[in-house]
Amino acid sequence: MVSHSNAGRSLIEFLITVLIGMAPIACGLLVLTLQVDRKQEETIEVTAREAVYAIDRVIESLHNTSSQVTGLVGRPCEEILPELRREVVRQPNARSISLKKQTQIYCSTLYGSTDINMEAGHYINGRLRIHTSDRATPGSPILLYRLQVNDHGVVTAANLRALQLELLGFQNSVVLSLQFDRQFVWATGNGESYQVPNHAENTMQLVSERYGYTVHAGYPSGESWQVIRQAMQATLPSLLLVGIMTSAAAYWGLFRRGRARPAPAQR
Repeated sequence: MVSHSNAGRSLIEFLITVLIGMAPIACGLLVLTLQVDRKQEETIEVTAREAVYAIDRVIESLHNTSSQVTGLVGRPCEEILPELRREVVRQPNARSISLKKQTQIYCSTLYGSTDINMEAGHYINGRLRIHTSDRATPGSPILLYRLQVNDHGVVTAANLRALQLELLGFQNSVVLSLQFDRQFVWATGNGESYQVPNHAENTMQLVSERYGYTVHAGYPSGESWQVIRQAMQATLPSLLLVGIMTSAAAYWGLFRRGRARPAPAQR
C-alpha cells in the first residue's frame, strides 16, 4: 500500500511540476501570436496609407496636366494640337489628352481632329474611370481623368502600368488592389473583384479622400500562420528553457524542500 501511495504521490507531483513549467511556455506563445497579429495589422494600415499617398500623386499629375490645357478647350484642334502633344510629352504618366464637348471627342493627341462618341460611364467623384476598351490599344484598359469645364471637358488618359509600378514598389507581403467602381487594379494585372489575388487575412479598406477610389490591403491565406511558425521556431528554445527552470524551481520549492525539512524533536 505504501508503494502505491508513493507512486501516486510522485505522479501527482510530476504532473503539477509539468503544468507549472508549461505555464510560461503557453503564455509566451500566446503573447507571440498576439504580437504577430498586431504587427501585421499595423503593417497593413501603414502600407494602405502609403499606397493612397502614392496613387494620389499619380492622379494629381493627371489633374495638373488637365488643368494646364483647360484654356485650350473650344479652340480649333489644328491650332492647339501641338500644345496638347507637348503637354503629354512633359508628363510621363499621361498617355494621351483629349478634348470633348458634351459626349463627343473632337481633338485628341492620338488621332488629331476627330469625332469620337465617348460612351457614357460612371466616373468616381465625376473624375476617375477605368476604360476597358480603346481604339489605340485594344484589350489594354486605361485610367481616365476627366476635368469638366462647363459643357467642355479635358480627358487625360494613363496606362494602368503607372499605377501598377507604384504598387510594385512595396517590398512586403501585403497584397494591394485599387478599386475604381467595379474595376480593380493590382500590381500584376487588372479585372473584376473575383480576379484579385488572394488577400483574405487581416484585410482593410481605405478610401482616398481626394479622389474617391478604394485601396484594399491584406495578407494571402496562410501568411499569418507562416509568420507565427517562424517566430515560434526562433523563440521556442528560450521558452522551453524558461519552462524547465520554472519546473525545477517549483519542484524544489513545493516538494523537495518539504521532504528535506527535519522532523520536530520528540519530547
